[in-house]
Amino acid sequence: MASGMLTKQATFNTFKFLNNVNDAASGGVIVSLPSGAPSPAVSQDIPGDRIVIDDATALALSDTVGTGTLFGGVYEYVGTTAAATANPARGTLAFWLAANLGSGATPLYTVTSDAQPTTALPNYIAGVFINAITKGNFGWVQVAGLANVLFDSALTATSNAAVVVAKVSAAVASTADAGVPGGATPTAAQVAEVMAAIIGTAVGTPATSVISPVLMTRGLFGGRV
Repeated sequence: MASGMLTKQATFNTFKFLNNVNDAASGGVIVSLPSGAPSPAVSQDIPGDRIVIDDATALALSDTVGTGTLFGGVYEYVGTTAAATANPARGTLAFWLAANLGSGATPLYTVTSDAQPTTALPNYIAGVFINAITKGNFGWVQVAGLANVLFDSALTATSNAAVVVAKVSAAVASTADAGVPGGATPTAAQVAEVMAAIIGTAVGTPATSVISPVLMTRGLFGGRV
């Protein structure tokens, strides 16, 4: 597992697989060490913690049968808001709460499964959920690398290596769109819309209502340092 100034050395990992984590409390179950016992080599996960893993480690941390396969990249531990309408689901987008941004509350690193600031302007992207998380619980989102992303039931384009963005007014909450509005001759406003909501580039040809790999090109590093 790689590490650096923007990531922690290792994750406490309260579940066997990273894409099964659904902690009811921040960091999972807190266990007090007996007096005189040595400290563990890893520290409790705290919202905002990030880890960097390669493909081999991501595979080892994947529940390939029950959830799916993870790929190399950067993952961040976050809390979710219990007040969300949509349920955090694998492949859907996590958003920073509009009310928290700029308020000093962002160190709490709480995300929502509802598009922010609005469904028509889904630009406050925090990452991609790697598994279902109970609203109000804690888990991991992917913020960089090759991610599994759920596409909406209608797409602007279905071409190989299409640009992938957060879907405006998505039929399925917090899903992605592929392609650029306006096709080969988009307006300046359409280009600006894509730039604000971009996630990355589709690997292969995206399809409606399918979870597909996306190479994330958006820098989503709003975590603890």
